[in-house]
Amino acid sequence: MASETDVRGRQAGRLVKPRSSWVARLAALAIGLVVVLPLAVVLLYRFVDPPLTLLMVQRALQGEDITHQARRYTEISPNLVRAVIAAEDAKFCSHRGFDLEAIDNAMEYNARAEQRGSSKRRGASTISQQTAKNLFLWPQRSWVRKGLETYFTVLIEYTWPKRRIMEAYLNVAEWGDGRFGAEAAAQAIFGVSAKDLTPQQAARLAAVLPSPNKWRADNPGPYVRKRAGIIQQRMRVVQADGYDSCVLPRSAPPPKPRKPAQELPPLVEAPMPDLPPPPEALEPLPPLADAPVEDAAPPAEGQPSAEAPAAAPAAAPAPEAPPHTPSRIDPPPLTP
Repeated sequence: MASETDVRGRQAGRLVKPRSSWVARLAALAIGLVVVLPLAVVLLYRFVDPPLTLLMVQRALQGEDITHQARRYTEISPNLVRAVIAAEDAKFCSHRGFDLEAIDNAMEYNARAEQRGSSKRRGASTISQQTAKNLFLWPQRSWVRKGLETYFTVLIEYTWPKRRIMEAYLNVAEWGDGRFGAEAAAQAIFGVSAKDLTPQQAARLAAVLPSPNKWRADNPGPYVRKRAGIIQQRMRVVQADGYDSCVLPRSAPPPKPRKPAQELPPLVEAPMPDLPPPPEALEPLPPLADAPVEDAAPPAEGQPSAEAPAAAPAAAPAPEAPPHTPSRIDPPPLTP
């Protein structure tokens, strides 16, 4: 027969065992929520475009009509890729999700602004961080959201290629009035497909990204026009120096425009050697008179007969022309 102590021990063991199982289940659930589930969603979105985001749901609840059309990166103009790199994240192809130098500069700027009593703040979020926020999180700022944003940024940086990060960013970015994605923005604002955006149009779209519901790309004010002009200048540097090489295939630089063909100078003929002047022409003889010829006495011996006119003295032979020297313009002899 078991003693009372043994019974209490077994009861205590039964009480302790469920508690340890409950802690294990809770730990497994936490690991699943924090590690497994986010990783599974990140891997899924590497190949599948999300149908909506939390920001789209929020805008819809605010009464906006949501327009969203996802496109592959090959269906988006390279001008827009260069524009957002020039405007938002010049080191996109070289960092691993975070631009530490930009973070330091932003912290210094914000500290000085706070000392001056200014409400202006400068951000340092990269395109990777913005993609993580737009895809998986809510827009309101908080330390919790910033921590989760950092976590998701690391996940997409190490599981997605840069090309996919840029593609997802351009497909969920907000461009105001319920328009999400480059295709919806290009069609609504400029009446063209995202593939056909010009450098100027792409620069305007990139210029309004920090405040898409306040700034207008279709009718920009002075500040947006100036900002877009600077972005368009930087786009040339992005292309020339390969800041877009992780997204766009590198190709030969565009050929320089050919100069108009110059006319060949006229050929200068070599001077011909001087020839001696031709001999003077002999004066014509006077016409014969029609009067009858009288009989004349026979000429004396040794004198020429009147009927036989004296022969004209032989003309002096013309001087020989110097031999012809071939010049540089003479055509080469024909080869039989």
